[in-house]
Amino acid sequence: MITSIYFENFKVLKKFSISLKEFNILVGINNSGKSTILDSLRILEGAYRYASRYKPQNILLPNGRYTFGWEIPNSSIPIILENVQTDLSDEPAVLKFRFDVNKYLFIHLFKETQAILSFETDGVIPKTASAFRNEFQINLAIIPTLAPFEIEENIVENQYLNRWSGSRRASRLFRNIWFQYPENFEEFRAKVESSWSGMSILKPEQIDKFSRRLSMFFQENRMDREICWSGFGFQVWLQLLTHIIKNKNADIIVIDEPEIYLHPDLQHKILKILRETNAIIMLATHSAEMINEAEPNEVLVIDRSYKSAKRLSDIAGLQTATDLIGSNQNINLTRLARGKRILFVEGKDIKLLSKLATVGDEAGLFENNNLTVIPIEGFSQNERVSGTNWTFSKIISEEVKIMALFDKDYRCEDEIMAFIERLTKDASYVHVLKRKEIENYLLAVIPIQKAINSCIRKRNNFSSDIINDLSIQETENLLLTVSEDYKTDVSSQLAAHKYKFSYRDGFDLATVIKNEQIQFDIDWKDLNFRMKVIPGKEFISTLNNYLQSYYKISLTYTQICQNMKKCDLDIDLLILFDNIKINAN
Repeated sequence: MITSIYFENFKVLKKFSISLKEFNILVGINNSGKSTILDSLRILEGAYRYASRYKPQNILLPNGRYTFGWEIPNSSIPIILENVQTDLSDEPAVLKFRFDVNKYLFIHLFKETQAILSFETDGVIPKTASAFRNEFQINLAIIPTLAPFEIEENIVENQYLNRWSGSRRASRLFRNIWFQYPENFEEFRAKVESSWSGMSILKPEQIDKFSRRLSMFFQENRMDREICWSGFGFQVWLQLLTHIIKNKNADIIVIDEPEIYLHPDLQHKILKILRETNAIIMLATHSAEMINEAEPNEVLVIDRSYKSAKRLSDIAGLQTATDLIGSNQNINLTRLARGKRILFVEGKDIKLLSKLATVGDEAGLFENNNLTVIPIEGFSQNERVSGTNWTFSKIISEEVKIMALFDKDYRCEDEIMAFIERLTKDASYVHVLKRKEIENYLLAVIPIQKAINSCIRKRNNFSSDIINDLSIQETENLLLTVSEDYKTDVSSQLAAHKYKFSYRDGFDLATVIKNEQIQFDIDWKDLNFRMKVIPGKEFISTLNNYLQSYYKISLTYTQICQNMKKCDLDIDLLILFDNIKINAN
């Protein structure tokens, strides 16, 4: 698997590098280098396709060094190589692709001679085409720039279709793609119907046996029409789904500005669909909607004045990325003016809440246009709820429905009941989580087991050191082992809060703590209890350190959520979603 790319003297990137993760959303101003990075993968795909058919030769590089490799014909490279060197330099452009097992592919691009593909390994040098393919297993899928369909489309030769169906000519060949390769069509139809309400699609057919012209119809409310008469957004959507489904076994999927023609709801959906693949995603965008939908560490800011791409780490970075692309939308103010519904949440909880709502069959709950979600910095800032109520009722003379959601942390039931009673005087709905914090709702055995095993299988595909899947019992033992270090801190925190809010003068502190510790030791034996009271966010980080040490893998919140079902969610979370839904309408 490719882990990084280094660029030297290639187009706008003089000296630049980018490290890859599972999801890579490239953002930046025009001419920053986003398309240049994607072009490098297009070049790799074409060069690799050619090289994988021929045995490598001993080739002399311009620096006088010999290497095993191939001279790649310009016809095999899908971009124009004229003036590909930075600032029209006479030096060759170099692309260096690093793999996770310490081996490299190099592509040298020259002004007047053919490109050269070479390699470097720390083992046996592959000297045949098959040995090269085994050593460097690459399955790249390049989703082309998409455009509306042609009104007329004739059947083309199979060779022509294979050559151009991944190029800018793809929209002219859409009917041919499904006519000549109908496998997966039912999967495609199901995806269309589930992602675009009221729409379906039919297989392409020849108009008649005397004509080479193809027709393909879509159904909208049981009415059939040719696809060329559908809206441009639907036409692009059909093509995106087609290319993703046809390339579902790819290692890397490359896609440039998929938001063109797409409504914001579809931009959200395309990210969800891409996440469902097992591929590394390389996506360049100018869409604020896509940036807002992403996890911070999935976004890379591309600026050719830097030496490397900058991967974001927090929500503030996402706002910076949104500003960078020129978006001046203030979504919160727009929603507040229209919907007059506010939900206060702690810190950065909303991203994870949205994912969990999707698991609970409430996708889009927190994106409701009537609802404005406002983060506040922790439990101590709860006075903002009362202040907001007073501001709107007394100064603006507007009636606003206010909801608030807080973490339980280590608070006991007496403290929580008193808090809710006080705050409900100023809010329509107040909810305190039954677990320490929102991340604790990810700590379910079966989803974690599935997510771990999925990562293990993916790792096994690229490693000779095969690791077996974990059983349910092994996963439970893993969680028990990793959580054990939290016992002392959690017990002391719980006891301190219980004493402060549940006992009055006359109770001996030592006796209280002793009794609480006895009960805690009994509860601590229950894994489900542990998963509720330990610090969830910190625990997942510790778990990842353990997984990295023993299995060379790590889990993300998204991976765990993707393996969750509604039955894996605590009932109090489902009650929360129901109440927010009621109060937001």
